[in-house]
Order: sequence, then C-alpha cells, then structure tokens
Amino acid sequence: MWPAFRALLIGMLALAGPAAAQTAPMDGQTFAILVGVSEFQNLPREQWLQYAHADAETFAKLLKSPRGGAVSPENIALMTNKDATTQAVRKAFDTVKGRAGKKDTIIVLIAGHGAVESAGDRAAYILTNDSDPQDMKKTALPMAEIQTFIGEGLSKVARMLVFVDVCRAGNIGSISNAAVNGVVEKLGDAEGEILGLMASRPREVSYEGPEFGGGHGAFSYFLLKALSGEADKDGDKIITASEVIDYVQQNVKDATRDRQHPREFGTLDNSTVMSDANKPGIDLSR
Repeated sequence: MWPAFRALLIGMLALAGPAAAQTAPMDGQTFAILVGVSEFQNLPREQWLQYAHADAETFAKLLKSPRGGAVSPENIALMTNKDATTQAVRKAFDTVKGRAGKKDTIIVLIAGHGAVESAGDRAAYILTNDSDPQDMKKTALPMAEIQTFIGEGLSKVARMLVFVDVCRAGNIGSISNAAVNGVVEKLGDAEGEILGLMASRPREVSYEGPEFGGGHGAFSYFLLKALSGEADKDGDKIITASEVIDYVQQNVKDATRDRQHPREFGTLDNSTVMSDANKPGIDLSR
C-alpha cells in the first residue's frame, strides 16, 4: 500500500512517470512505531497536552484499515501516555529494527513535546511520559538516537516514512525550541528512501484542539484526512504524494490562521500513490 520514496537531501519534489508510480506493486511488510504523549509524570498539568495520544491511536486505526494498508496489528507498536516511556520507545525501535527486512517499510509517528537542554551541548530530546526535564540526558529520548535508528534502518529496509509533531503548545505556554526541528530536518540527510513531514517551521508551535476532528493536533488531523481521501484533488480516488503534501500544508496554514506551517524533508515523486480511496477507511468526522 505504501509507495516507494527516493530520499536525497532536502529539496524540490522530483517528478517521475505517473503510470509507473501508480501501478508499481508494493512488496514486503509495513511496521509502525506510533508514539503519542499527552501526559507527563514530571511536568505540571498546565504543560500537559490534550490530544497527542489521540493522534497516535487514530493513526493506528487508519493503518489497520484497507485504505491505510491493512497493516497487521502485531506490526504496530502503539505507545501512548503511561505506556510511552523512554525504555518502551527504545524497545520498540530495537524490535522493529530486528524484524524489518529489505522489502519492508517502517513508519514512525511521534506526537508530543520536544525540548532542548538549557546548558551544555544543548542536545534536542523527545519528552516521554517518564522524562524529567531537569535530567533529560538520563530520562528523555535523544533526537540523536532517532537519527541513528533511521540511518541504520534505511540500510536494512526499503523505505521509511517519518511524521514528527514534537513542538506542541500546552494549555499554558509551550515547550519548544528551533533546535528540535533542526535535528528532525537532518533526518532527511540519511542515505536511503525516506519521506518526512514536520508539523511546523522552526520557532513555531503546533496547535491542537477539539475543532480538529473532535480532538487532535492540527497537523495530525489534516494528515489523517489527506490519507483518508480528502486530498484527492482530481477526483480519481488515488491520493498522490503531492496531493497529500499540498493538502496538509494548505489546510494547517488556514486552520491556524497562518501561525503553523508544516514542512517536508526528503524527496519523492509527485505522482507516487499514498492511498487508494476506493478501499474502506476510517470515520474522521467530528
């Protein structure tokens, strides 16, 4: 179901023959690591999120549907809130890396808070449920580990899809830093076939609310809608990469009144098929 992507450096989308892209068969299995953290043991409640866990849960439902590729549940590592500890996420990375092979696809979705050390080397981290902001080096998930996972994984699998929404606004204030997006963007430099979408530009936060499908992040909601068929601009029921990217970027921009702008990294064929709206999907209505 998921198409092949040609990953180079961050740049313009490459063009390819549409017929070849739309008819090329997909071999191998799909493995997914889906992390959504709304609750944090060591953060005040006003800095918790509301819907990051729902983003990951709904994405899992989409992947299990025929429209999302009918991915086997045993191939989906879904971790939310109390189950999304640093150790659990690391274990999921190791398990998928050990199982996925040359013909397979790995999907990574991370929704939650990103943070950067205030001193020292100012390394970027993902805050898991049990991370301590006062000791991120020992308790949080370094972005460097995710870089390593993707770099090593690309040498062993056919392709990777990476969706990152880690600079999210809490109820009061936000935990965000441009350095997090900078590290994420470097994932596109890995050798291999990769497609990535980030929820926002550097220095922006990512918004969430009940207005997005009853409770989602803006980015995740419009990504889900795009893959579910709403991005079908030409009405042929085939959702291409360019349709997904255009739909997500435009709708997130409009819905947030020009305050949030998703970005892509890696390059791929504009005509690559992302989903087939002729197949049953999931209900995303409010």
